[in-house]
Amino acid sequence: MKRRRVRKPNSKTDSYLVMILVCLLILNFGILIYRVIFTNATMTSREVFAKIFSNINLYELDFWNSNNKPEAIVAEVADEELDYSNIEDSAELEYIEDYIIDRLDEYESLIIIKESNGISSIENIPQPLNIEKVKVDKGKDYILMYHTHATEAFLTDENVYHNADTSKNMISIGDVISKVLEAKGHKVDHVHTLHDLPSYNKSYTRSLNTINNKKAENNNLKIFFDIHRDGVDNDAEYKEKFLETAKIDINGVSTATFSLVVGPDAQNYEQILNFAKYIKAVSDALYPGLCRGIIIKPAGKYNLHVSNYSALIEVGSNLVTQEEAVETAKLVGEILSLVIESIVE
Repeated sequence: MKRRRVRKPNSKTDSYLVMILVCLLILNFGILIYRVIFTNATMTSREVFAKIFSNINLYELDFWNSNNKPEAIVAEVADEELDYSNIEDSAELEYIEDYIIDRLDEYESLIIIKESNGISSIENIPQPLNIEKVKVDKGKDYILMYHTHATEAFLTDENVYHNADTSKNMISIGDVISKVLEAKGHKVDHVHTLHDLPSYNKSYTRSLNTINNKKAENNNLKIFFDIHRDGVDNDAEYKEKFLETAKIDINGVSTATFSLVVGPDAQNYEQILNFAKYIKAVSDALYPGLCRGIIIKPAGKYNLHVSNYSALIEVGSNLVTQEEAVETAKLVGEILSLVIESIVE
C-alpha cells in the first residue's frame, strides 16, 4: 500500500488551523462525555467507557478456524440495546485473576450426610441461608435452561473446541441435566438455540433476548440455568495447573469437575451469590471435590440479573472428554434437583 505524506505546518496559518481542529475535537468529546454521564447518572465508569466506545470492535475473532486463541477472549463491546454492564470476558479483563470460593464454612454443620451401601446422600436438606422461598405452579415449566455459548465442545483428537452439532456441544449436556431434573418431577424448558451463532460476540445479547421472550410467554419461569463449559487457553503452565482439578474419580468413574460464575455488576449480586453458594454447599456435601468453586468475575452481569435464582454453571472444560462431562451432568442434575426442592413452594 502506498503511504501518504502529511505536510507539517510551516506557517502561522497552519498552526492556527491545527489548534482550532484540536479544540473542536476536545469540545466534541467533552460534550459526548457530558451527555453520557449526566443523562445516565447511575452508570459506572466502566459503563460510561463502554457507552462511548460501543461501536469499537476490540477484536475480530475467527474462533471457528483457529485453535490457538485463548478460550476466554470475547470480542466486541455490546450493541446499543444491550445493558453495558454485561460485558463479559473482554481483553481488558482477561488477565485479572478471578476469586474462587473454596470453602463454605457456614454450611458445614447444617448438611447431614448419610451413608447407604457405600453411597453418600443428603439426609436433611437445610434451609438455604439468605435465600427466600419462591412460589411456582408445579404443573407448568418453572425452570429455564439455556446456553449462551452453546457451541462449546470438549476434548477431541482434532482439538476442535466449538461444534454446531448439538450431540457434541453444550446442548447435549443440558439434555442430560434436564432429563435428571424431569425424572425428579421438575418442569424444565430447555432451549436448544445456538446463541453464539452466527456471532460469538453477541451471544449474551441473544441469550438475554431468549430469556425475556420466554418470560413474556410464561411468567411461571423463576429459575434460570445457563450451562457452559470452562475454557483453558494454550499456556502450558496454566494447563498443567488446571488439570490438577479438571476431573476427579467418583465411584470409579472419571468425572469432570464443574464451577459456578457470578458477575458482580448485577443489582441482585448478593442474591445470586447466595444461590451459587447453596448449590456448591449441596455439591460439597454429596460429592466433595466435584465443584471447583465459585468464580467471581471482575465485572459483568452475565444475564444473571434476570432472577435471584439464576446460575451460570460451567460443566467440565476443553481439557476433558464429552463422556467425562456427561457424568458430571448427571450429578449436577441431582444436585440442582435437591437445591430446587428446598427453595420452591
